[in-house]
Order: sequence, then C-alpha cells, then structure tokens
Amino acid sequence: MDGYGTVLSLDGDTLQEFQTTSVGCTKGDSAQRTGPGTYATADGTTLTVRPGPGRNRATLGYETSVGHRSLRRIQELPAECTRPTPQDPRTAFDVFWHSFAENYPFFAAKGVDWQDMRDRYRPKVHQDTTRKELFGIFSDMVRPLYDAHVAVRDGDQVFAQVRPGTQPPSEELGTKVKKFITERDLRNAPYRQDFANGRITYADLPGRATGQGYLRISGFSGYAADDAPYPVHFAELDKALDTIRRPRVCSPTSCSATCRTG
Repeated sequence: MDGYGTVLSLDGDTLQEFQTTSVGCTKGDSAQRTGPGTYATADGTTLTVRPGPGRNRATLGYETSVGHRSLRRIQELPAECTRPTPQDPRTAFDVFWHSFAENYPFFAAKGVDWQDMRDRYRPKVHQDTTRKELFGIFSDMVRPLYDAHVAVRDGDQVFAQVRPGTQPPSEELGTKVKKFITERDLRNAPYRQDFANGRITYADLPGRATGQGYLRISGFSGYAADDAPYPVHFAELDKALDTIRRPRVCSPTSCSATCRTG
C-alpha cells in the first residue's frame, strides 16, 4: 500500500497487516475471511478486498468508510516481516522515527526538521528507558507538528493536540456556533431544517438569488443512534441530501420541500 508503509498478507482465510519501514516490520491487525473478498477483525470491523484493475492491483475498503486504499501485488513478504522485530527501546525509537520520515508529508509545511528531532532525542534512549519515558519522548517529538491527525498512544495514555488558536470539536462548541450563525445569518431564512441527528443543517439564504443556500456539516458520524450500524448512518445522510436538493414551493410566509409539478 504505497504512501502508508502497510503490507497485507492474504493467506487462506487470514488477512494479516504489517507496518513496514526501512528498519523493520511490525505485525498489525489481523482479520478472518467471512465471505468472498470480505474479512472481519476481532472488534467486528469488516474489510473488503476487491481485485483489479489488472492482475496485480486491488483495493481495500472498510465498511465504515466511503473511501478505499489502493494495493499492488508484491512477490513475497519483505524479509524483515518473516522474523520478529526486536522490542528494545532503541529499536522502538528507530521504527517510530522512520515511520514518520518515510510517510508523513507535511514537515516542510509545519517547519519541523525531523532529522534534527532524531539527533536531539535518540541519545536520550537507552536499554533501560521505560515505556513511560519513551511515551514522553515520542510525544515531545511530534508536539511541534500541532497536527490533529497525529496521536501517540500506549494503552490508556494518549497524547494528541490541535493547532494553536483552535478548539477541539465538542457538543458545547457545536451548539454555540450553531446558535450564533442562526441568529446572525439565518433568522429570516425562508426554509431551514436540521437533519441527521442535528449534525447537518441547511437553510435557503434570505435575500439571495434562488438556489443559494447554507449547508453546515458539523461531523462525519453520529447521523443516527450510536449503536446503529454504518448503513443506517449512511441512509440518514442520503435522506438529508435528497431533501436539501429537492425543489421547494414557497409562499410569502413559508417554504416547504416538495417536488414541483406541472
């Protein structure tokens, strides 16, 4: 899987993931076949592997994602994936550093010298470095990235942060933003409706040319009950978008989402 350092082995009924770098290979998640091209992980996540285009290509999809990842066939597992990776702190550091060096694309944009991070922090790691200390070192190394999609995790310990000047999404913040926009911009909207468990809001903009509107998507999940399967959430999104795109019949005082006839 180019761009991720991920290798998948499909052997009989087992799909095994490996995370590779130029200095080692770490075994990742595994899944068992449940049907033609489908596999289930221990936590119940369904993966789908579809062949093509061509003999040496395939795609990997997750049931909870509308996207997919491109795969290309290799002749055999990398040699380092056929033997255990050492578990000492120095090896863990090298795998961590190389994982970012070989796959993370934004060092220049973030103004971070990743080679300098290696030079500064690797001397602090030795055979007696504890997991807690290593967790702290890894966290300090990625701290200057201020990237909300980067996290260091070890059991219940998690280090993650957002860009300075921003606030992590929360229900309280979402309610505050929605109230502000509604009162400032949408008070006189001829048509306004919430969809998908309140995660999507649409309004026809007042005083604008026909066909212009405001669309707010406050999250990419939570469109139905928390325990609902993914297809239910997807159906709620479809229903919302269908309603938003449907022509409306308006009177001077109201507007309803119904199909025009005639």
